[in-house]
Amino acid sequence: MTTTQALATTEQSQTPTMWATLVKRLTLATIAVAVLLGATLAATGTASAATTRCGDGRCAVYLSKQETRDLGNGRAPKLPGGLPWQINVSYTALVKGHQFFARQYANRGMCSAFLMSVRPWENQGYTGYRC
Repeated sequence: MTTTQALATTEQSQTPTMWATLVKRLTLATIAVAVLLGATLAATGTASAATTRCGDGRCAVYLSKQETRDLGNGRAPKLPGGLPWQINVSYTALVKGHQFFARQYANRGMCSAFLMSVRPWENQGYTGYRC
């Protein structure tokens, strides 16, 4: 192995891959949206039963039956003004994307929760639970 090949191999192993960087950024963005959703729900008067638990790289936002029903009907709290358009678009997509599933959980008398983790092997996403 020549010196040039050894140097190139060392540089490749020390730089993070594009995939790892993308996964890190998407994970952080997802957690930021979850925390923002939890804070928004907790700040509104209709979301008094919403519970947000975050710690050790994990975050969960638990919605009550009424909040799950409201999400299923497309009624979600508005975000505070002055936020960047990217957050508003992400929030709207989050609400619209989960509307069908929330309606199904509400029809079965269940509550729902958003689960996030910085560890890719752990449970993540939107789920229903008996409440």
